[in-house]
Amino acid sequence: MVVMDYANKGNLRGNLTNIVKNNWKQKLHMLYKIISGHKQNLIHCDLHDGNVLNHKDVEDEEDEETENYKNEKVYISDLGLCQPVKSFLKRYDIYGVIPFMAPEVLRGKSHTPASDIYSFSMIMWEFTSGAPPFNNRAHDIQLSLSICKGERPEIIENIPQCYVDLMKMGWNKDPLKRPSSEKILNTLLKLAKSGLCSSYVAAIYIIKK
Repeated sequence: MVVMDYANKGNLRGNLTNIVKNNWKQKLHMLYKIISGHKQNLIHCDLHDGNVLNHKDVEDEEDEETENYKNEKVYISDLGLCQPVKSFLKRYDIYGVIPFMAPEVLRGKSHTPASDIYSFSMIMWEFTSGAPPFNNRAHDIQLSLSICKGERPEIIENIPQCYVDLMKMGWNKDPLKRPSSEKILNTLLKLAKSGLCSSYVAAIYIIKK
Protein backbone atom coordinates (compact mmCIF):
# COMPACT_ATOMS: atom_id res chain seq x y z
CA MET A 1 0.00 0.00 0.00
CA VAL A 2 1.26 3.46 -0.92
CA VAL A 3 -0.04 6.45 1.06
CA MET A 4 0.19 9.77 -0.78
CA ASP A 5 -0.76 13.37 -0.02
CA TYR A 6 -3.70 14.78 -1.94
CA ALA A 7 -3.03 17.91 -4.00
CA ASN A 8 -6.37 19.68 -4.26
CA LYS A 9 -5.25 22.24 -6.84
CA GLY A 10 -3.94 19.72 -9.37
CA ASN A 11 -0.78 20.18 -11.41
CA LEU A 12 0.89 23.28 -12.82
CA ARG A 13 -0.32 22.62 -16.34
CA GLY A 14 -3.93 22.81 -15.22
CA ASN A 15 -3.26 26.04 -13.34
CA LEU A 16 -1.12 28.00 -15.81
CA THR A 17 -3.89 30.44 -16.75
CA ASN A 18 -4.20 31.38 -13.07
CA ILE A 19 -0.47 31.33 -12.30
CA VAL A 20 0.36 33.76 -15.10
CA LYS A 21 -2.00 36.28 -13.46
CA ASN A 22 -0.18 36.10 -10.12
CA ASN A 23 2.07 38.94 -9.04
CA TRP A 24 5.82 38.43 -9.23
CA LYS A 25 6.22 37.82 -5.53
CA GLN A 26 3.81 34.89 -5.79
CA LYS A 27 5.51 33.48 -8.89
CA LEU A 28 8.97 33.71 -7.36
CA HIS A 29 7.75 32.08 -4.17
CA MET A 30 6.27 29.13 -6.07
CA LEU A 31 9.40 28.71 -8.19
CA TYR A 32 11.48 28.77 -5.02
CA LYS A 33 9.46 25.89 -3.62
CA ILE A 34 9.83 23.89 -6.85
CA ILE A 35 13.59 24.24 -7.15
CA SER A 36 14.03 23.58 -3.41
CA GLY A 37 13.51 19.91 -4.21
CA HIS A 38 17.01 19.84 -5.67
CA LYS A 39 18.44 20.30 -2.18
CA GLN A 40 17.61 16.62 -1.68
CA ASN A 41 20.58 15.77 -3.94
CA LEU A 42 18.38 13.90 -6.42
CA ILE A 43 17.92 14.08 -10.18
CA HIS A 44 14.25 13.92 -11.18
CA CYS A 45 14.95 13.04 -14.86
CA ASP A 46 11.40 13.94 -15.97
CA LEU A 47 10.56 17.34 -14.51
CA HIS A 48 7.69 19.14 -16.25
CA ASP A 49 4.47 20.99 -15.48
CA GLY A 50 2.45 17.79 -15.21
CA ASN A 51 4.66 16.50 -12.39
CA VAL A 52 4.46 19.56 -10.15
CA LEU A 53 1.38 19.51 -7.91
CA ASN A 54 -0.22 22.25 -5.81
CA HIS A 55 -2.20 22.05 -2.60
CA LYS A 56 -3.83 24.76 -0.52
CA ASP A 57 -5.84 24.20 2.64
CA VAL A 58 -9.43 25.39 2.45
CA GLU A 59 -8.85 28.01 5.15
CA ASP A 60 -5.91 29.42 3.20
CA GLU A 61 -7.71 30.56 0.07
CA GLU A 62 -5.49 32.98 -1.81
CA ASP A 63 -5.33 36.40 -0.23
CA GLU A 64 -2.65 38.75 -1.55
CA GLU A 65 -2.99 41.19 1.33
CA THR A 66 -2.24 38.63 4.03
CA GLU A 67 0.10 36.62 1.77
CA ASN A 68 -1.65 33.34 2.49
CA TYR A 69 -0.18 32.06 -0.78
CA LYS A 70 2.99 31.33 1.21
CA ASN A 71 1.12 28.45 2.84
CA GLU A 72 0.52 26.80 -0.52
CA LYS A 73 2.30 23.47 -0.78
CA VAL A 74 4.17 22.27 -3.86
CA TYR A 75 4.87 18.59 -4.51
CA ILE A 76 7.12 17.02 -7.13
CA SER A 77 5.46 13.81 -8.32
CA ASP A 78 6.24 10.90 -10.67
CA LEU A 79 9.52 9.96 -9.03
CA GLY A 80 9.82 6.65 -10.86
CA LEU A 81 12.93 7.84 -12.73
CA CYS A 82 14.35 9.85 -9.85
CA GLN A 83 18.01 9.03 -9.20
CA PRO A 84 20.66 10.02 -6.65
CA VAL A 85 23.04 12.60 -8.10
CA LYS A 86 25.82 10.00 -8.30
CA SER A 87 23.61 7.63 -10.32
CA PHE A 88 22.99 8.03 -14.03
CA LEU A 89 20.59 6.41 -16.46
CA LYS A 90 22.11 4.60 -19.40
CA ARG A 91 22.82 6.73 -22.43
CA TYR A 92 20.14 5.09 -24.53
CA ASP A 93 17.39 5.51 -21.91
CA ILE A 94 15.62 8.66 -23.13
CA TYR A 95 12.50 9.67 -21.22
CA GLY A 96 10.48 12.83 -20.85
CA VAL A 97 8.28 15.46 -22.44
CA ILE A 98 10.28 16.87 -25.36
CA PRO A 99 9.82 20.63 -24.69
CA PHE A 100 11.19 20.12 -21.17
CA MET A 101 14.11 17.89 -22.15
CA ALA A 102 17.62 19.32 -22.23
CA PRO A 103 19.37 19.16 -25.62
CA GLU A 104 22.11 16.88 -24.31
CA VAL A 105 19.47 14.42 -23.07
CA LEU A 106 17.76 14.51 -26.47
CA ARG A 107 21.15 13.57 -27.93
CA GLY A 108 21.25 10.51 -25.70
CA LYS A 109 23.48 11.69 -22.88
CA SER A 110 22.79 10.94 -19.23
CA HIS A 111 20.50 13.02 -17.05
CA THR A 112 22.34 15.30 -14.63
CA PRO A 113 21.34 18.03 -12.18
CA ALA A 114 21.94 20.46 -15.06
CA SER A 115 19.32 18.74 -17.23
CA ASP A 116 16.78 19.21 -14.43
CA ILE A 117 17.74 22.90 -14.32
CA TYR A 118 16.93 23.12 -18.03
CA SER A 119 13.49 21.64 -17.34
CA PHE A 120 13.00 24.13 -14.51
CA SER A 121 13.78 27.02 -16.86
CA MET A 122 10.92 25.87 -19.09
CA ILE A 123 8.61 26.04 -16.07
CA MET A 124 9.90 29.57 -15.50
CA TRP A 125 8.90 30.42 -19.06
CA GLU A 126 5.42 28.97 -18.51
CA PHE A 127 4.95 31.36 -15.59
CA THR A 128 5.31 34.23 -18.09
CA SER A 129 3.23 32.79 -20.92
CA GLY A 130 0.40 30.85 -19.29
CA ALA A 131 0.96 28.02 -21.76
CA PRO A 132 3.36 25.07 -22.13
CA PRO A 133 6.51 25.65 -24.22
CA PHE A 134 6.15 24.83 -27.92
CA ASN A 135 2.45 24.25 -27.33
CA ASN A 136 1.69 24.94 -31.00
CA ARG A 137 4.25 22.43 -32.32
CA ALA A 138 4.16 18.68 -32.74
CA HIS A 139 6.34 16.99 -30.13
CA ASP A 140 8.34 15.03 -32.66
CA ILE A 141 11.85 14.52 -34.02
CA GLN A 142 11.73 17.91 -35.76
CA LEU A 143 11.15 19.72 -32.48
CA SER A 144 13.91 17.67 -30.86
CA LEU A 145 16.33 18.69 -33.61
CA SER A 146 15.30 22.34 -33.29
CA ILE A 147 15.93 22.30 -29.54
CA CYS A 148 19.34 20.68 -30.08
CA LYS A 149 20.16 23.45 -32.58
CA GLY A 150 19.38 26.09 -29.96
CA GLU A 151 15.72 26.99 -30.48
CA ARG A 152 13.97 28.12 -27.32
CA PRO A 153 10.50 29.54 -26.59
CA GLU A 154 10.02 33.17 -27.56
CA ILE A 155 10.55 35.61 -24.71
CA ILE A 156 7.26 37.18 -23.67
CA GLU A 157 7.11 40.99 -23.77
CA ASN A 158 7.35 43.11 -20.63
CA ILE A 159 9.04 40.46 -18.50
CA PRO A 160 11.60 41.79 -15.97
CA GLN A 161 15.10 41.45 -17.39
CA CYS A 162 16.34 40.01 -14.09
CA TYR A 163 13.91 37.13 -14.54
CA VAL A 164 14.73 36.66 -18.24
CA ASP A 165 18.46 36.52 -17.50
CA LEU A 166 18.01 33.75 -14.93
CA MET A 167 15.70 31.82 -17.24
CA LYS A 168 18.16 32.03 -20.15
CA MET A 169 20.99 30.84 -17.94
CA GLY A 170 18.89 27.81 -17.09
CA TRP A 171 18.28 26.83 -20.71
CA ASN A 172 21.84 27.43 -21.92
CA LYS A 173 22.84 24.79 -24.49
CA ASP A 174 25.98 24.08 -22.46
CA PRO A 175 24.99 22.25 -19.25
CA LEU A 176 28.20 23.44 -17.59
CA LYS A 177 27.05 27.05 -17.96
CA ARG A 178 23.68 26.49 -16.29
CA PRO A 179 23.35 27.71 -12.70
CA SER A 180 23.20 25.27 -9.83
CA SER A 181 19.97 24.87 -7.89
CA GLU A 182 21.63 26.67 -4.98
CA LYS A 183 22.43 29.68 -7.17
CA ILE A 184 18.87 29.75 -8.49
CA LEU A 185 17.49 29.56 -4.95
CA ASN A 186 19.67 32.47 -3.85
CA THR A 187 18.78 34.53 -6.92
CA LEU A 188 15.04 33.95 -6.53
CA LEU A 189 15.28 34.92 -2.88
CA LYS A 190 17.18 38.12 -3.70
CA LEU A 191 14.68 39.06 -6.41
CA ALA A 192 11.74 38.50 -4.09
CA LYS A 193 13.30 40.50 -1.26
CA SER A 194 14.56 43.34 -3.45
CA GLY A 195 11.20 44.04 -5.05
CA LEU A 196 13.08 44.56 -8.32
CA CYS A 197 10.61 42.55 -10.38
CA SER A 198 7.62 44.22 -8.74
CA SER A 199 9.08 47.66 -9.42
CA TYR A 200 9.65 46.77 -13.06
CA VAL A 201 6.11 45.55 -13.58
CA ALA A 202 4.71 48.63 -11.84
CA ALA A 203 6.72 50.86 -14.18
CA ILE A 204 5.43 49.00 -17.24
CA TYR A 205 1.87 49.36 -15.97
CA ILE A 206 2.28 53.13 -15.55
CA ILE A 207 3.71 53.45 -19.07
CA LYS A 208 0.83 51.47 -20.56
CA LYS A 209 -1.73 53.67 -18.77
